[in-house]
Amino acid sequence: MELLTYFARSFLILFLFLGIYQLLLRNDAHFKAIRFFLLFGLITALCLPMVELKYTIWLEQVEHNELFVQVDAEDAAPIVTDTKKTDQINWYAAGMYFYLLVTGIFIIRIIWMLIKMLLLVRSSRRLIYKGVTVCIHPKVEMPFVFGNWMFIQHARYLNAQHAEIINHERVHLLQQHWIDVLLSELFIVFQWFNPFAWHYARLIKQNLEFLADRGVLQSGHKYENYIQTIICETMGAEVSVLTNHFRFSQNKRRLKMMKNDKKSKWRLLKLLLVLPIVGSLLWAFSKPVYEYRSNSESINDKTVQDEKEKFILKGNVFSQIDTQMIRNVDTGMFEEKILGYQLPGTSIVIKGTSIGTVADKDGSFELQVSTGDEVVFSFVGFETQIFKVENKERIDVEMKRSTYSLEPNPSNESKDVPPKLSPEQKEGEKPVFYIVEDMPRYVHGMDNYFDELKRMVKEAKQKEDLSGRVNVRFKVDPQGKIEDITAMSRSNEKEAKYAKKMVAKLDEWLPGKQRGKAVSCYFTVKVDFN
Repeated sequence: MELLTYFARSFLILFLFLGIYQLLLRNDAHFKAIRFFLLFGLITALCLPMVELKYTIWLEQVEHNELFVQVDAEDAAPIVTDTKKTDQINWYAAGMYFYLLVTGIFIIRIIWMLIKMLLLVRSSRRLIYKGVTVCIHPKVEMPFVFGNWMFIQHARYLNAQHAEIINHERVHLLQQHWIDVLLSELFIVFQWFNPFAWHYARLIKQNLEFLADRGVLQSGHKYENYIQTIICETMGAEVSVLTNHFRFSQNKRRLKMMKNDKKSKWRLLKLLLVLPIVGSLLWAFSKPVYEYRSNSESINDKTVQDEKEKFILKGNVFSQIDTQMIRNVDTGMFEEKILGYQLPGTSIVIKGTSIGTVADKDGSFELQVSTGDEVVFSFVGFETQIFKVENKERIDVEMKRSTYSLEPNPSNESKDVPPKLSPEQKEGEKPVFYIVEDMPRYVHGMDNYFDELKRMVKEAKQKEDLSGRVNVRFKVDPQGKIEDITAMSRSNEKEAKYAKKMVAKLDEWLPGKQRGKAVSCYFTVKVDFN
């Protein structure tokens, strides 16, 4: 999942939880329930964007576009390797670097605050007061709580004159409010650009103050005396964003919420509104899985398959296999080791059926086959490999990179060819596998691609004397950008330079996909100056 998609989903979730709070819970006195509601919203905004459920969309057929003609990788070997385009700024990468820089600063800030608190604990004189560890240090301007410690400037704060303040901080400590504060600050660290994150963190801290105020009043302190104490302590600076302290909020709202008694159990039912919202978000974030309906031909294929003796074929799929001499630390001798680069997501299907599987994240697979079956290995951007099953129970398959030739063919009327499908699936078996592979596509259509290419050729010929043809190879990467632009012929001539510039300008592509995941593909195109 792309980081921008994650942030957009998290932004939406936080906005919805804020909306519920502002509309339905802002003036409610169920502070404990609201505390867990706000925490649930924070955790949901962190975790739910990463959840992607899947649902099935049944298709009737697969488009087959003959504009893409596969050519051998050896035939497409470049004469001179060109560097990536440098005439454009990668704003996405620049934005990511800026985000990581600012996030790093916020992380350092949090770490520094934690270090300061720990050093304060270490240098303080400690004592136990009503079951609470109290740290006394002259640098503490106003009592506050951090973790499981209460900090005060002088032991005189433990007398009756400051009882309301000490009890306020004691409620923070006993109810473990530091957890809420730390989570909200960590959320800001990674979403510092999100204004909702800052506001949400302040609401969490404000609700903790309401809880502490309610605890002080329930312990027997008079409302009027407590209000007077709050007013007397209004002046002063906050200690740290990681601490709970008495001065967090002294506004009219805090005084109003002390006398709020809207605690009807029926009002708690409003919290249930979050359930349909979470369900709707799960549905909105779900991902389609495309499968094809079976046809009558597959019944005969499956019947033949069932008549043969079957066994489990295991193996690995690699995009590249190299050998390397590695020294054995025990014997001191050099031994030949085979190094492979796995190719997860490869489609592995028994030819003539849709019975198959997909290579996992390690490039390994298991498939039930019969002797004589032909197993097809396919991946967008690689040559399709066909392996005839013998008595071997394990194989390693190396997929070779392919280059596809772009050819203008306006009259192309290729038919849609649906794959043959398995007609049934027994209970307990692995699901029937369907290949879903999509080639890269020019955003405005291939006809417009070649029309635009011809227009640029015509304009170039008006400026200079150009002739002949130039084969240009390029790669469409998983983001739909083109790179590795190479002139495969006449590389040192002016026609090659013009041809590469023209191909570079036609950069609006949708990337190829292997089972919904974007992958890179190579293409060659002829730029004709005749």
